[in-house]
Amino acid sequence: MRSILNGLLIALSMYSKIPVPQAEWNERNMRYAFCFFPLVGALIGGIGYGLYYLFDFLAFPPLLVAACVTVLPVLVTGGIHLDGFCDTLDAVSSRQPRERKLEILKDSHAGAFAIIWCVVYFVAYFAAAGTLTLQTYAVFALAYPLERALSALSIMNFRSAKEGLASTFKNSGSRAAVSVVCALWLVAAAAGCILLSPVLGAIVIGCGIAAYLLCIAVIFKTFGGMSGDLAGWLLQVIELVMLLAAAIGGFYLC
Repeated sequence: MRSILNGLLIALSMYSKIPVPQAEWNERNMRYAFCFFPLVGALIGGIGYGLYYLFDFLAFPPLLVAACVTVLPVLVTGGIHLDGFCDTLDAVSSRQPRERKLEILKDSHAGAFAIIWCVVYFVAYFAAAGTLTLQTYAVFALAYPLERALSALSIMNFRSAKEGLASTFKNSGSRAAVSVVCALWLVAAAAGCILLSPVLGAIVIGCGIAAYLLCIAVIFKTFGGMSGDLAGWLLQVIELVMLLAAAIGGFYLC
């Protein structure tokens, strides 16, 4: 039981800026840490829905609401996944051999392509967020735990492209426990989307799964396996695609 609680603390301290007591990073405590990765997404979605409900009640200007929706995940996570998104696009855009691309992933400096794609990402995110309603945001909010469940499942069950923090979590974690728990998170998030809005939920889930499969194909073709940076890129792409699906689908359906 102690190791499970420590796993929760490690997940929250690693993947969020939520202040929690520090737990020792050892193999026993990290065994179940990835089980709680989707919980970080659930917290983002819960906080976001609460704020959106308040803003809707107070009739806040739509652009301010869109700005809050856009920056909330970055504020909660500290941008850890966005860092992987930028590193990955730097590597992919370099058009270098695989070995060199893997070296670029390790480079802590942001290149021109990272900055360009980061701007494109936030423009698209902000524009899509500006078209959401309280109902469509509720459907989209479930993307946060869903994408993290997919990310954790990929790290735990696919081969690693290089050594790093993600491979440490993989080697220390319980593949069976993480796979079962994250699969349950995945099913629960998908079911929630469908229950909230059957047609829109199905569209959002379908687009998210399609984005996941496409990203996995690109990752293995380009890098030969998973890493923390690639998992971050995967997560951010799924999130944006599901947001666009909720925004466009909601515009026509709701």
